[in-house]
Amino acid sequence: MLSILEKISQDEIANQNDSAQIKLLLESIIENPSIHALFLNTISLMEHLGSRKILLTQSNDHTTEFILKHASEEARHALFFKKKIDCILPNLNLGYSPHELLAGLSAKIYFQKLDATVRKSIRSMNLSNSNRSYLNYLYTTTVIEIRATNLYKIYNHLLIQRNFGFHLNGLLAEEEGHLAEMEAEIERLDSESKVRLDQLLKQEEKFFRKLWQKWKDACVLVSKP
Repeated sequence: MLSILEKISQDEIANQNDSAQIKLLLESIIENPSIHALFLNTISLMEHLGSRKILLTQSNDHTTEFILKHASEEARHALFFKKKIDCILPNLNLGYSPHELLAGLSAKIYFQKLDATVRKSIRSMNLSNSNRSYLNYLYTTTVIEIRATNLYKIYNHLLIQRNFGFHLNGLLAEEEGHLAEMEAEIERLDSESKVRLDQLLKQEEKFFRKLWQKWKDACVLVSKP
């Protein structure tokens, strides 16, 4: 069976048309500094939501170094994207209010729907409450980070190509490290992990397509005088 990282590489080849569509929208985003700033802030929000979910659901007597490391890295990624807004439009000092995001509500809904889908998928498993919460976190984070890795690779290529002065090389290495660690944990807790992950990825694709359309619509609205 393919590992998660091998699957990402395989999917990049199989889904070249989708990657081309993502690249087109990202190109249009980075050509407009106002939209680019909102996009970076929205990605920062999504990393922040990931960090907050970890702290809210996994802070207990069994909190491990793995959990704390992941929560801190997600928070650092949120800060990274927030700080890079200054490279596009300095001194904006953005928060996470709706007008400071690119379809921010849709980004939150994407996260919530995926989390609910994972909870439903593992509901019938014979697990303790703590293990169920842990597995929910592992699957939700894994599926989101698979998407993030694919998106960030395309975005990173454009950043380097257009000489924006920053890149995502280190962040991508950390995301791939997360995926390898979480894959091992998921396989330890779920004997049906390969089948379940494939099913969850298919659901995530539907949610992401809706989010992507909302981002496209928001770009049009922001571009209007």
